[in-house]
Parts: sequence; structure tokens; C-alpha cells
Amino acid sequence: MGTQQDDNLQDRPSKVRHNRLLAVIILLLLVIIWLLVKPPVPLLPKAPVRDPQAHADRVHEEQTITGIVTGYKNNPHLDINSMELQTKTAGEMRVDFRPHTAAAVTGIGAVGQSVTITYGLHPNDEVVGYHLIAIKNDKTAESQILDDLPPPPDVPNHQTENFKLDKPVLITDHYGGIVALKKNKLLFHFKPGLVDYIAPMIKVSTRFDMVAVRRPDDQGFINVEHDKVYIVLSITMDNKTFLVR
Repeated sequence: MGTQQDDNLQDRPSKVRHNRLLAVIILLLLVIIWLLVKPPVPLLPKAPVRDPQAHADRVHEEQTITGIVTGYKNNPHLDINSMELQTKTAGEMRVDFRPHTAAAVTGIGAVGQSVTITYGLHPNDEVVGYHLIAIKNDKTAESQILDDLPPPPDVPNHQTENFKLDKPVLITDHYGGIVALKKNKLLFHFKPGLVDYIAPMIKVSTRFDMVAVRRPDDQGFINVEHDKVYIVLSITMDNKTFLVR
């Protein structure tokens, strides 16, 4: 009799632990079922963060001024990309614009004509410069907002041509970066930075085989030397071919 009571006393803690474990398991199952069947909580979109000061600064930076067009300047690729303006209030100004907008800008503001321009500030070569936003001819009232002009495609068409150049003229920017090769009235345009890794080889080579596509004359660019401009896709030197577009 005593032995049976002792066995019951020994089994009691084990049964208690078993019941507690069973209760924990049941509770966990209930929690899992609740998580599976509860309706999802919709996530509300975050309200856009607006910076009124940034908007005010942008508006403040846009200025309008009237002046006489005195000339146009070009970038290292020989494409016109800035206008020179003589104004009464600010004196001589130089205002940059994207090269593909040159035809529109020069068509509205020929040298010697009075124009009213809207321009903004932007850093250019570590110096604060001006960029053209809109232009209006004061006599004809013809005007153009430059952002309304679509940018040109990176590769202007799919009709490739092959060229062999012997001792072309090397054109560089004011940092020494290679921007083009020129042979007679043909200019072979490299996108900025795309040939930096092979620049030393280009500078010592005298013969080049290239695959390129013609840049159409109706894309808005104006080459100051009236060259036929080609966009280079690949260049071969010393039997090594490099894709550059």
C-alpha cells in the first residue's frame, strides 16, 4: 500500500509538467490560428515630405532678364551650348544650354537681336554659372521653354558605318579627357567618360578602325565647323576592339 502511494506521489509532478506543456502547445496553436485568420491591417501611405524652403529657393533662383545676343560659344565637342548676352542691368552674361537645344535657341535669338530669357543658377566646373530655361524674341514674340524639347536618343539610329582613320586629330576637353577624333570634315564623338580607360592607348595610336552611326542634322545640335558628326560604338586599335557605347 505504501509503495503505491509513493508511486502516485512521484508521478504527480510529471503529470503537472505534462499538463502545463499541453496547455502551452494549445495556446500556441490558438495564437497561430488567430494570426492566420485575422484580417490584414491596411498600411497607410506615408504623406509626401514637402520642403517649402526648397521650393522657395528654386523660385528665387529663376531670374528673367532682357539683353542683346552678342554671340554663341561651343563645348569641346564643337557643339554650340551657350549664349553671350549684353544686358543693361547685369552687363555681359554667358548662359549655358543643352547642345540639342541649340537650333531652337539660335533660331529665336540670332546675334544682334533682343531677347528676354529666364535662367537659373547651377554649378559648372566648381563655379556658379547660369543655365537657360526659356527664351523669347522681343520683336517677333517667338518663344521656347527648353524643357519642352525632347532629349535626343543615346544612339541616334541603327545604321552603322565602318571607318578606317589614319592620324586623326585628337580633341580633348580642358581636363585632358578625350571627347572626339576628327578627320577632315568628319567628327567622331565619344560620350564623356566612356573612353577614359583606354585614353592612354588612343593617345599613342595613329590608326583606328571604328563602327559608328551618323547623328542626324535635325536633332537640334549645331556643330560650329559644320562637320558630319558620328557617334562611336566601337573602336579597334592594335587588333584590340573596345565597345564605347
